[in-house]
Amino acid sequence: MKSKCIVWFLLFLLAFFTVVACKSAPPPPKQPPAQAEEPAPPPPPPPVVAAPDVAGVDAASARAEAARKLVMDFEGPSFFPPEWDSADALYSDAVQQRKTSTAAEARDSIARFNKAADALEALAEKTLAAAYEFADKELNAARNAAIDSGAMALVPDVILDADNIVAKALDQYGAKDYYAAKDSAFDAYDIYTGLKIGLDAYEIRMEIADRGFEVYAPMDIAIADETMYSAADDYFAGDYYSAVGKLNEALPIYEAAINTAWESFANEKRLAAGSERQKALDLKANVAVREDFNSAESVYNRANAAFRGQRFSEAGPLFVECGSMFEVVAWVALEKRLAAEDALTRANERVLVSDEVARNAERILEGGR
Repeated sequence: MKSKCIVWFLLFLLAFFTVVACKSAPPPPKQPPAQAEEPAPPPPPPPVVAAPDVAGVDAASARAEAARKLVMDFEGPSFFPPEWDSADALYSDAVQQRKTSTAAEARDSIARFNKAADALEALAEKTLAAAYEFADKELNAARNAAIDSGAMALVPDVILDADNIVAKALDQYGAKDYYAAKDSAFDAYDIYTGLKIGLDAYEIRMEIADRGFEVYAPMDIAIADETMYSAADDYFAGDYYSAVGKLNEALPIYEAAINTAWESFANEKRLAAGSERQKALDLKANVAVREDFNSAESVYNRANAAFRGQRFSEAGPLFVECGSMFEVVAWVALEKRLAAEDALTRANERVLVSDEVARNAERILEGGR
């Protein structure tokens, strides 16, 4: 009985401690509610590679090319050879090394073209200043040459036209319209130059007419005349460059024509002077009027020397001069011969009279009649 009570007591204690233990122990942690499984994050995108700046390369290249063209068009290589060689070498290197496959290559190309452009633009500025100075000098020289040829007296309106075009060129240059200024300056230069050439040709043409030299080269002179008329038409049409070209064609034709005329004229007068000289010698003018003959002979020798030296415009007038001198001394010599012959005739007549008188006297003395 006792053992049975002990068993129930042990069971009671076990139950008691179990309850106490349950009350004093912390509650078990709550399990979080089940969540849906998240997908794995996507892999990071590849790094962005910058696109090459092809447009920037084109812009830098165009800038350098524009400056280079300006230098070339305004004779920069002639004005500044060392600077041109250096700047152009930079440009050539930029062209040869031009690459646009990557952004880095494009940046390098842009830098090279900009470096070349900086050098070429600096050279362009110097070139334009030098071109202005050169044009001013050349235009003044051409204008003065035209005036020295008589342009201001003969065609003042044409000089004024050219002067107005020069003023226009200065305005265009000031407005940085350099190519228009260059065209205007060339127009004015062509007018001044054309005036000089045209007036030189006109002077020769007038000499040909005044001396009657058309007979020596009529076809050439006709061609030159026609070319001059055509040049005038071009001038009034505003084509000054063509007008100058035609004037440059006409002038040498006139020059050749007058040279031919002078040679022919000088040769004619040489033959004529030689004929007069021979007449004077035949009349013994070298003895009868020695001093005058020697003067004519001196001019004749000078004329022959000029003729042999092909200085026909000098020889011709000298032959005319000495020919006239020989003609005069021949006439004087003839007069002296005629006078001498007359005197001799009269002397002979006097001798005959004297002889007759003597014979008559002799007869009277002898008692005759």
